[in-house]
Amino acid sequence: MNWLYGFTYLVGICLSVSPLYAQSSLKDLQQIQLLSQEECIIVQVNADWNFSASLDLNGLNNCVWFNASIDDKEYGAIIANEWKVVSVPTIIMFEYGKEVKRFEAGLSFNLDKNKIIKAIKDEIDEIQLRKFQ
Repeated sequence: MNWLYGFTYLVGICLSVSPLYAQSSLKDLQQIQLLSQEECIIVQVNADWNFSASLDLNGLNNCVWFNASIDDKEYGAIIANEWKVVSVPTIIMFEYGKEVKRFEAGLSFNLDKNKIIKAIKDEIDEIQLRKFQ
């Protein structure tokens, strides 16, 4: 239940960021836990030793995105457990706090950049369309 309070705090921080797009590294557990109130959030979870496999998500619009490290002493183990991260990198998309899409690396610890970016953009479009339904 404590993670829910932190999620609420994180959303407040996220709301202070541009609603159209943003990139940042997660700073603390409270910031992570606030994701639940934002319309579209993407969290790329990776490990410090695998940083080179992270995807550049700078071109994404209409969605706030963050990088998170499972090696972070404060929140790493918690997000790995809460979000059931079994390989890195893992990209998780949330719509108002509910997971809507997940992309996980295989044994290579890499993601297919072109395929993943296209799938993410398609899902962002779907989230935007749901606003009008």
